[in-house]
Amino acid sequence: MSARSPAARAAARLPREPGVYRFRDRRGQILYLGRATDLRSRVRSYWGDLRDRLHLTEMVARIVRVEAVVCGSVHEAAWLERNLLEADLPRWNRTPGGAVNSIYILVDPRPRTAGVRTSHVARFDGVIDFGPRLGGTNAGAARAGGRTASPSRSPFAAGA
Repeated sequence: MSARSPAARAAARLPREPGVYRFRDRRGQILYLGRATDLRSRVRSYWGDLRDRLHLTEMVARIVRVEAVVCGSVHEAAWLERNLLEADLPRWNRTPGGAVNSIYILVDPRPRTAGVRTSHVARFDGVIDFGPRLGGTNAGAARAGGRTASPSRSPFAAGA
């Protein structure tokens, strides 16, 4: 597909904002769904040099329509992508729910098990959970911040 294709021209008109994009084939089937911090740059990259992504050449040749949803933030785009991929996994996507996992930050005030940790599931047993959040790196940083703010064994130590 040339850079002058209707899909490539549509990509060039996308806003430079965060969002989620979809590629469709001539039958209207969704080929791929992704997210971007800059929709125009990310989507246009598919019609550029694919040297490190040669497996996408066949998909790009099939794209006849580009669709995009602008989001208020990169985080919102990640959640939208995740929700859409959990509902339906297009052929060229590899991971249900996208590449970012949801994580809960758990604050356990119980004397025997007090602490701050992360989990992939919410808890309903007296542990306070915050989330879900996207990405283990961000959740790990938040967990470390909780430990720094309350360095004692219990995050709710007397006098804290």
